[in-house]
Amino acid sequence: MEVTPLTYPEKEYLKYIIQKQEDGVVIDCGSVVLKKGHVLPFKALYAHEISYLVSGKLKVYTKDGNEKIMNQGDLIYLNKDEIRKTETLKDSKILFFLFKEI
Repeated sequence: MEVTPLTYPEKEYLKYIIQKQEDGVVIDCGSVVLKKGHVLPFKALYAHEISYLVSGKLKVYTKDGNEKIMNQGDLIYLNKDEIRKTETLKDSKILFFLFKEI
């Protein structure tokens, strides 16, 4: 067991907090800080993602036309093959978890 404090990036928008490889799975946990108006362009990730919106407000779009608003306290699951784009509606802090089989 290990306990790690939740910290946020100071210069870059993303910070990895915990990175583990166990039982054929790579697990990454990190934090993100996004300022209002920041847009993350369409992309797919190498892993399945679960993110928790600690504070702020986001709009998440997928290439297939799905669109969701995330408010403080919301969770989102994105399949690794989903191509997504994120628009920051309010300054936001995010805690994310990435899971990839190896």
